[in-house]
Amino acid sequence: MSRRRMNWLATLLVMAHFALALHYSIWNPAGEAPDEADHWAYVVYLAKERSLPEGPKVTQGKHPPLAHVGAAALASLAEPEFDFLRANPDVQIQRGENWSPNFFIHTRREAWPWSGSVLAFHLARLWSVLMSTATTAAVYALANAVWPRQPGLALTAMGVTAFLPELAFLGGAVTNDSAAALLGTLSLWGALGIARTGAAGAQRRLRLAIGGTALALGLGLLAKASTVALWPAVFVAILCSAGADRAREIATGGWKAALRFVLISWRRWLLHAVLVFLPALAIVSPWLLRNWRLYGDPSGMALVRQTVDLRTTPWTWADTIWLLRGWFVSFWGKFGGAGHIPMADWVYVLLAALMALSVSGYLRGWKARTGDERVALAVLATALLGVAVGVWRYSLVALGTDQGRLLFPAIGAIVVLWVEGLQRWVPFRRALAASALLVFLAGLSVYGLVGVILPAMAPPEPAARVHRLQTATPIDFGELSLVDWSLGEDVTLYWQSNHPPTQDWRVTLRVVAEDGSLVWEWRRSPGYGRWSTDRWPGGVVVEDRYVIRWPEWAGAGRYLVEVGLQVYEGEYATPLQAGRVAGTPFTPLGWIER
Repeated sequence: MSRRRMNWLATLLVMAHFALALHYSIWNPAGEAPDEADHWAYVVYLAKERSLPEGPKVTQGKHPPLAHVGAAALASLAEPEFDFLRANPDVQIQRGENWSPNFFIHTRREAWPWSGSVLAFHLARLWSVLMSTATTAAVYALANAVWPRQPGLALTAMGVTAFLPELAFLGGAVTNDSAAALLGTLSLWGALGIARTGAAGAQRRLRLAIGGTALALGLGLLAKASTVALWPAVFVAILCSAGADRAREIATGGWKAALRFVLISWRRWLLHAVLVFLPALAIVSPWLLRNWRLYGDPSGMALVRQTVDLRTTPWTWADTIWLLRGWFVSFWGKFGGAGHIPMADWVYVLLAALMALSVSGYLRGWKARTGDERVALAVLATALLGVAVGVWRYSLVALGTDQGRLLFPAIGAIVVLWVEGLQRWVPFRRALAASALLVFLAGLSVYGLVGVILPAMAPPEPAARVHRLQTATPIDFGELSLVDWSLGEDVTLYWQSNHPPTQDWRVTLRVVAEDGSLVWEWRRSPGYGRWSTDRWPGGVVVEDRYVIRWPEWAGAGRYLVEVGLQVYEGEYATPLQAGRVAGTPFTPLGWIER
């Protein structure tokens, strides 16, 4: 296949990922990606204050600011504010009856055409779209460095990245993971450039590789601290560059000859290491010094401990299995604000089979590889190991680390190693085999949005009709009426829109003792927060169930159930029943026995 045709196909893959990530950014509701609301708060702070936050109030302020500064620059073209994200108190991560997977209640303010703070939010998401799209191109460059004479394999690795469901999902979210993926991949590409251009006749390329690697490492550490785990892999590449002009002798003499040339060439690799790592440290030094001044150490771990859920139990083998399983599942695709919305089980079974095939192929084909391929793959394996160990060490401190996105600094290494193992069994040099794999992954990416996220975030089905359970007349609150209810250990309300509501209404359900003391109260959007009232059409009936959480001190007796309706952060509506205005915003529904 000609170089021109390869470049044309690579451009198509870049455009395909851009389209995928853009659609995820448009259709995935705001705030429904891991830590997205906290990342958005960081972006808003940077855009409005033009300074870095101090202390734990802005929780993601523990992260270096590069990715967030880029998002803030785009968001500043509109009006970045946090005002449209309204927490859902009924969020339920585990599937079950009345499952409510959305962390936020999504009102009409988020609908197209966007304006104000919602437009600013989507502009910040666009920054991640651009970062993840650039990552696909960076993986292509990295794969070409591994397989310079096999462009078909490089194109396959690029396509796997472009159609990775999790990258498309996070590429459409306000996060720093896309920037970490891009700069981590560029760091490894530069490192392989150093390893391959140690010969005296390639000094210009060597200088470019050294300078580019230093820049990518420094900027990577300014985007996400976990990219520091790639530094050992870069050092391995620098050591390998010491013997780049003695490749034939090393191939004959084996590892002993390689070690001898490393020792003989110590001045060269030490110089290269200094030229890479010192500029990288200089780039990130303002952030490290700031952390030292504010929190007592360059990493800022004192602040990190204030903003995460801390592990309080010793690490066990069960934790290791939990961590590895979580990495695998969510690296391919697991969605929602806590990574709690998976794809179908059969998807992960099939991907696990492909992973097993890849690992066996990687081990099977080791002896058949050239010396340059072994060096490149060893560097990438070191990168993956470094990032995995880094996340594991962090897991000893924090909970919730079983997320594949935390491995994204090594995404290029993971994809190339995966394709390398598979190609020992499947001839990706042939267009048909590569096309079949990429069509499968592209289908998974589309399915992740259309078949997983959108159905999970869809509103509940309206009640078909209401069977009259009460003899009392409906209670009219204006835009909404309470047309029926049932009382017991569980309370079920039936709300009907008198016409298309214009407000985001919140129900307050209360249980009051006979002496008038408040026993229990819950305030929420009707229907577990899955369908904001300002999106309801006229005449719709919505079932609204509550489970009363009795306090320990509440004994047996009679309790009064009351209901009120309030505009979000506004006034309570005045209820009318049988044409009479109630004297209080809370209307009694009846008594229950306990």
